[in-house]
Amino acid sequence: MLLNNEDIELAKLIALLHDIGRFEQLKIYNSYIDSETIDHAILGNEILFKNNLIRNFIKDNQYDDIISKSILNHNRLSIESNLRDRELLHVKIIRDADKTDNFRVQATDEFENIIDDANKEILENDVITEKIFNDFMNSKIIIKKECKTYLDFLICYIAFIFDFNFTSGLEYIKEMDYINKIVNRLDYKRVETKQRMDKIKEHAIKYIDSRLREHN
Repeated sequence: MLLNNEDIELAKLIALLHDIGRFEQLKIYNSYIDSETIDHAILGNEILFKNNLIRNFIKDNQYDDIISKSILNHNRLSIESNLRDRELLHVKIIRDADKTDNFRVQATDEFENIIDDANKEILENDVITEKIFNDFMNSKIIIKKECKTYLDFLICYIAFIFDFNFTSGLEYIKEMDYINKIVNRLDYKRVETKQRMDKIKEHAIKYIDSRLREHN
């Protein structure tokens, strides 16, 4: 992205700190589900700035607004308006980086760690609801609260590709072959589900290729 060294170091620091609220969230609620507990971005921001913990990580306070805005916006459905240019840049970077890392998790972690209460056998026998399938095939971001089945949630994560600000993350997803790895991890027992997952995989790969062609 041709960033200067200062912005590279700042992006690294934001990446390090963006999920700091997760530790306290798990400690208090024994859960990572924001909708049932607390928004971990808001909690993390309070932990860093309410008692000045941020100074343990960076002495200079001139970047505080950028760090704070980036953490608060990293998990929102959409970015807040009226951000300054540099704030917006780092908000977009952490959002893309977070999504990129999520694809690594989907491709390598145990399913129980990705989707609560869902193991491989449950997912292989599950179905995809009509709305979630149609939203994905129309390249729409999928809202978690609209997911009804375990596979819906898995597709919701794959649909992160439709919300990338920069192509660098999409390039990495393609390079690592994450779409194929995620979809092919399961042996779908229902014919319709297998057909839909094949279509989702094909559409995702075509979408990424299209974005990369447009960029180049």
